[in-house]
Amino acid sequence: MIKKQSAFILLLLMLFVYALPAQNSKVKEIDDYLANAVKDWQMPGVAVAIVKNDSVIFAKGYGVRDLNKGGAVDENTLFVIASCTKAFTTAALGMLVDEGKITWNDKVTDYLKDFQMYDYWVTREMMIKDLITHRSGLETFSGDILWLGSDYSRKEVIRRARYLKPTSSFRSRFGYQNIMFSAAGEIIPAVTDTSWDDFIKARIFEPLGMKRSVTHISDMEKMDNIASAHQFRGGKVSVIGYYPVDNVAPAAAINSSVAEVAQWIRLQLGNGVYNGKRLIAARTINEMWQNQMAMGNGNYGLGWFINYYKGKKIVDHSGGMPGMISEVCLVPEEKLGLVVLTNMDVGFINVAKYKILDEFLGGSTTDWSKRLLPMKGNTDNMIKAEYAKREKLRVPGTKPSLPLEKYTGLYEDPMYGDVKVSINGDNLYLEMLHSKTFKGELKHWQNDTFTIDWDEEFLTRGWIKLDLNFDGSVKQLSMEVPCSPDFIFTEMLFKKLPEKQ
Repeated sequence: MIKKQSAFILLLLMLFVYALPAQNSKVKEIDDYLANAVKDWQMPGVAVAIVKNDSVIFAKGYGVRDLNKGGAVDENTLFVIASCTKAFTTAALGMLVDEGKITWNDKVTDYLKDFQMYDYWVTREMMIKDLITHRSGLETFSGDILWLGSDYSRKEVIRRARYLKPTSSFRSRFGYQNIMFSAAGEIIPAVTDTSWDDFIKARIFEPLGMKRSVTHISDMEKMDNIASAHQFRGGKVSVIGYYPVDNVAPAAAINSSVAEVAQWIRLQLGNGVYNGKRLIAARTINEMWQNQMAMGNGNYGLGWFINYYKGKKIVDHSGGMPGMISEVCLVPEEKLGLVVLTNMDVGFINVAKYKILDEFLGGSTTDWSKRLLPMKGNTDNMIKAEYAKREKLRVPGTKPSLPLEKYTGLYEDPMYGDVKVSINGDNLYLEMLHSKTFKGELKHWQNDTFTIDWDEEFLTRGWIKLDLNFDGSVKQLSMEVPCSPDFIFTEMLFKKLPEKQ
């Protein structure tokens, strides 16, 4: 018996000895490939970590934190991980499920008494699970204009969601939602008297040793070794500012590094166990990875997208904020995970993701950098095509129906709130009063339609249409920003408010 055990142990040691060089060869291939791809893509900065069999086998940064100030990116550089936050929120809720404090099928109004959707029946029937599976009936990104850079509180953003009109019936179609996820996060303080932020810190960050990870941009800005956001427009790269998202934090607010997200990946691949200590029940992890809502050729679980690649189940989530794109990817069957954090708004995360998957899953390989690089300028091409189309349809030689001062004043949309139109030199100027950075000059386009070129560079050109009453006075204002990232301006209609006497 002893001889058999010794032989078995020897076999394991031999397998380990043979496997290690192969793994190191894969890591070197990935490292060399990414170093070249970062240069080809002219990425400011990228950080990557790989977890295999509960070990972080690779963690490295490439490029610089800020094109203007420099500073090398390393495995500890902090980035905005944006919507990769969502899985942290579902894990936190899962902990409450484990403790018997909630169930996934509990009604939202049992905990959030003021929660309300556009439809009364949907309000009454909405379950916690509905909030985190994007099946509310709302359009993808509906209501996002409420929170990015706005002065609304977390609770006020959720309250105003009652004005968002659904575009599909309840639970019938996938519609990616940030506000619903934020509402899910608010269940945590309702049950525990602990804020979402403090709960995430105490129950996830601290046990995993995520000492530099934070849930507020203001906290990150006080730290060293942080990445700046960069925008790629018109073939040029420029540094842009951060946008606080505290008011939708459970959907998008975590800032972290690949070294620390790798510990989060270890917890996930360990089925809720980290360094021998169970933090989440295995059944809860399993439910988070189960198909909950169909979407295209894939599915959504609880805070995770679910797809298949090379015959393997892929559990992942990407995140995007102005100037930063992130990816966290798990292959549970292979005990493999990866995180990619970048500080420019192009699709480099897929180059790194699929290169790593190809190396570890085997089979045919693709030069992902070469294949995807031509798509880097897709946003610019889309913008140019849209502007050209509108220019072709433009009616020449028209004038506004009224003197410019007649268009000035306050306009109100029930969901968003107020915008202000004023005179700025020879043109009109529009300000979205609850989003201080969303403002820009209006220039006449045709009839009573004006263009707006926003002061913020990441917003693309919009068209502002002013409608008149039968008596010739201004009735309302509507917006179209056709190439805008993640905002639906057309769901707002601003009625002109009477002038104060």
